[in-house]
Amino acid sequence: MILPSKNYDVICFQLRNNLYSQLENPLKKELNQLSADIKTLIISGKKVEGQSFSMLSQVFNLRIKAINWLATDSNFDYWEMLKEIVPQIEELKTNKKLEVLAENLLFALRCNQRVVEAIVGKNETAADTFSESLRQLPEITYVQFIASLAFAIPDDDMAQRIVNWTNASLHVEFVMLAADIMSDNKIKVSDKTINELAFLVADSAQEYIALATELGILKTSSSRQLPATSSFGNSFIKEQKQLADLGLDDYSANLLNL
Repeated sequence: MILPSKNYDVICFQLRNNLYSQLENPLKKELNQLSADIKTLIISGKKVEGQSFSMLSQVFNLRIKAINWLATDSNFDYWEMLKEIVPQIEELKTNKKLEVLAENLLFALRCNQRVVEAIVGKNETAADTFSESLRQLPEITYVQFIASLAFAIPDDDMAQRIVNWTNASLHVEFVMLAADIMSDNKIKVSDKTINELAFLVADSAQEYIALATELGILKTSSSRQLPATSSFGNSFIKEQKQLADLGLDDYSANLLNL
């Protein structure tokens, strides 16, 4: 299992919604810039998926800085944060145009919760260890993170899977931020862009959970822990996506036992 505790998928969303007034100016400025860039993209009518890759480093860098900032608060609880976010996403469903997008975001949150539970377990000791790892996380940029994998992991295929897994989580957070921006009725976003965001977050969540299984973070339905060196390749991920296409609820029930 490699770098599992370095993945906190919804902290930037939390900054915008519940912690904004408490942010220090440099962090607030960076969040505002990311929000402005996302807003510009989603109202532009340009294809989102290709453009969003250029923002992954922004999301990653802000996420790391936010984690370091939150780590100074001994009362910060990642589990409580997840509980706060779910009803906020549920509220998006009151806007019919955002209903499918909100459902897909909730699916992504369930995927994230399942992975975090697999990493830390549900006992207090493991949760304390998780919180401690958060406080010890070094400040690193997206570029530095990608470069470090080349040195730390000699297996190119394994390194690529970790990059893909991280990118999937960054795409989820990107869409969460976009949805939050769209919740402002003054923002005019085309149905085409909304649908593209809905597909992007669903695909990213599916890839995230499939790669978590492939990397040995999650157990298979047979409850056998996969070694980190197991290789399913692209066929495994495609198979999981085909299952997901049957419906998000069916997919989550099959793969996550939710």
